Amino acid sequence: MRLISLSPEYLEAEDRLPFDVFDAEGKLLLAASEPMDGHTARATMRSRNGVYADAVAVADWRRRLAARVDELIRRDAPLSAIARARAEPARQTSSSAKPGEEWEALVYLLDAALRDPSPQQPWVQRVMDVLARARELASRRMDEALFHYIHNGTRHADHYSSHQALRCMLIAGEIGRELGFSEELLSQLDCAALTMNVAMRRLQDRLALMAAPKLDAGMRAVIDQHSVEAERLLREGGVTDPVWLEAVRLHHDDSLQRLAPQQLTPGQQLAALLRRVDIYCAKISRRAGRKALTAMQAAGQACMGPDGRPDRIGGALLKVVGLYPPGCFVKLASGETGIVLARGARADQPLVAVLLNARGAVLMGPLLRDSSQPKLGVRAALRADQVPVQPSLEQLHALRVAGRQPQAVAAARAALTPKLGAAVAVAVPH
Repeated sequence: MRLISLSPEYLEAEDRLPFDVFDAEGKLLLAASEPMDGHTARATMRSRNGVYADAVAVADWRRRLAARVDELIRRDAPLSAIARARAEPARQTSSSAKPGEEWEALVYLLDAALRDPSPQQPWVQRVMDVLARARELASRRMDEALFHYIHNGTRHADHYSSHQALRCMLIAGEIGRELGFSEELLSQLDCAALTMNVAMRRLQDRLALMAAPKLDAGMRAVIDQHSVEAERLLREGGVTDPVWLEAVRLHHDDSLQRLAPQQLTPGQQLAALLRRVDIYCAKISRRAGRKALTAMQAAGQACMGPDGRPDRIGGALLKVVGLYPPGCFVKLASGETGIVLARGARADQPLVAVLLNARGAVLMGPLLRDSSQPKLGVRAALRADQVPVQPSLEQLHALRVAGRQPQAVAAARAALTPKLGAAVAVAVPH
């Protein structure tokens, strides 16, 4: 998110602003859609040495405001009406938004919500607003959501903490549903996933962008204490849910994996799940100092139990996201190279968009391949740096829509059977 400076007087005519407003240090002064109540918000902005907002959001607001003014002028509206003109609400929908824009907007909103987790800020409610929007979008387009956060994770490390939180929330939620969690427990899981790293968000972002991070004593202290500190921030922010708080406090406790599920409290169950998902998602995401692992490599390191086979959580993870999750690159039996668009009826049979032909030449446009076909099966997972082409997100989105109609999704989900766990155990390398 690129912030630009704005004059407070330029904003004061609005009752509500469609974007967050920050001070020079990046502290949130006014959240998007928050009312400019009386003189409070205006006085706060005037007291600062400049205010700032996201350049893209401001540009969109200015365009809509200019369009509204032009419309009033064409209608010969009175000058008083033109002076009171307000920008028309944004009407961007899933059909008009460019692929990825809505998912990336959630990253920026979550990043802004977590930027100042002080008791004076309604940061927890802002996180809940992001969560509500993420749930609503993902309930209809989960494969697209997974594709965005996994593919982006292989490409760059910007806003790493918020990207990782949303990746973990989506994947942990899918696992929780597979494991039969109640709706209440799933809600607590989502909340914990988005807030578990609030106490080290800034440091996590810094470390992800460092080619050779060197931890000093202060950094180590932040990392070591961030789970307990996150719980404290949540309590001060008004959270009283004991399951949510316990999950956040224990999400790095590796001793939980040695206990049977029936021995764990609900909060410990969520913590054990989040720990595994956090590890898996970190391994499939790049940082400045290391490349992202392939999904198969990540599965081999994050999904195995003490016996070298997928345990309860690991097996559920592989079942719900697949051996080759959306957003990762693969080599097919045909020799072609492509990117996974959506999960299939089996963990090893995703829907793939081919980008390179069998000779390694870049295609004019991606071609749809169903890897459940014998001659098109996936033969290997690839790292992003092994594929010398950046696919068009618009073209990939069109192929996903064409290949994954609602009835096909329902059929694929119904086809996932408990027998898959055994197949996964054989397929994943030790």
